[in-house]
Amino acid sequence: MKAPLSRPRILAAIAAVARQHLALDRPLEERSRLVEDLELDSLKLLTFAAEIENHFRVRLDAGDEAAIATVGDLVDLLERKLGDGDASLGTELPGSAA
Repeated sequence: MKAPLSRPRILAAIAAVARQHLALDRPLEERSRLVEDLELDSLKLLTFAAEIENHFRVRLDAGDEAAIATVGDLVDLLERKLGDGDASLGTELPGSAA
């Protein structure tokens, strides 16, 4: 079993997903709000959620998604899911060796 990802690595992976799938070119901070600051509309939010699920190999249910307003909220949720063993930790950051 792999060790849980650290908070900075989770944030870096979220940023990589946002760059790759949303063409987001600004830095992500934990206090960044998904809708207001990152300007994600409903389609982009859906795309982002699906790609986060794929990348981290987790499942976000409606209750999870409703509780996510900021990037920090997403990091918190992923820490819980990954730390609880709710998901496999087969995540790789871009440029890291498999």
